[in-house]
Amino acid sequence: MLKLIQNEWMKLWHQKATWVMLGILAVIIIGAAGLNKYYDEVDSRDWRIVEQENVEMYQGMLAEEQNASNTYWQNELTISEYRLAQDVAPPNGMTVASFMNFSVQLISIVTLFTVIVAASIVSSEFSTGTIKMLLTRPASRAKILTSKLLTTFIYGLFMIAVNFALTWVIALILFNGNTGTLLEVVNGQVQEVNVLNNLIELSSLSAGNFIMSVLFAFLLGSVFRSSALAIGLTMFLSFMGGVIIMFISRYAFAKYIWLTHTDLTQYARDGHHMIDGVTMPFSISVLIVYAVVFLAISYLSFTKRDVTA
Repeated sequence: MLKLIQNEWMKLWHQKATWVMLGILAVIIIGAAGLNKYYDEVDSRDWRIVEQENVEMYQGMLAEEQNASNTYWQNELTISEYRLAQDVAPPNGMTVASFMNFSVQLISIVTLFTVIVAASIVSSEFSTGTIKMLLTRPASRAKILTSKLLTTFIYGLFMIAVNFALTWVIALILFNGNTGTLLEVVNGQVQEVNVLNNLIELSSLSAGNFIMSVLFAFLLGSVFRSSALAIGLTMFLSFMGGVIIMFISRYAFAKYIWLTHTDLTQYARDGHHMIDGVTMPFSISVLIVYAVVFLAISYLSFTKRDVTA
């Protein structure tokens, strides 16, 4: 199995598209950092005056908002009052911690790149005719498909590691001189933001969309042997899935559709799902069931169908 994975890994990096995707990721990170640095405005005023103005603004917003949506303004008011009372200065401009949050957002870009690999890693063997040579090896078809699937996930994890590492290095270079303390309200209490814990939590919750998108693209690529169909349909569902679920959320069957549960970040910081009565254990259980179904169809299609033609 290890030799099969090594072979798939080498084939993957012999493709120009793989290097292009890595370059695009680097350009996005460097470009975003450069823009933030260029447009980063440092307020020369005393931060206490600014926070006092913020307190007055938030109080005004709360006076206007007489519904549940005022929770955001209440939290902002609580933080500003805490800063003034405890003499805790806010960040003055972009900091390493605040820019690192950008790396979590980029997981969606990494997911897109991994989907491209998942969709083409099987279908490309048929389009180029190399599937005949591949199947002459003593390894079973199941092992061959497993090596391709594992290689796809290894590539995705590698890109995520590059994303976090490069973002951190660039943030240290450009924003390490900016000081201040990020605060947040958790269960009604003001506390300093733990950047590392936030990154781990949000990254872990992003795994739902990452894994299911890759498995779905892998399924389509294995069954229909068309990378274009796999990439297009997976991306359509990824970007439009939220809209689709919003329209059908009134129906009971919506909670049993895998698209409803891919965005596990809804549960961050004790959050709740968009559909009432849905919990994180239930969401994870639904995703596991669909993941097993996707894998079963992929393996049955690859191992049972005539793939020598």
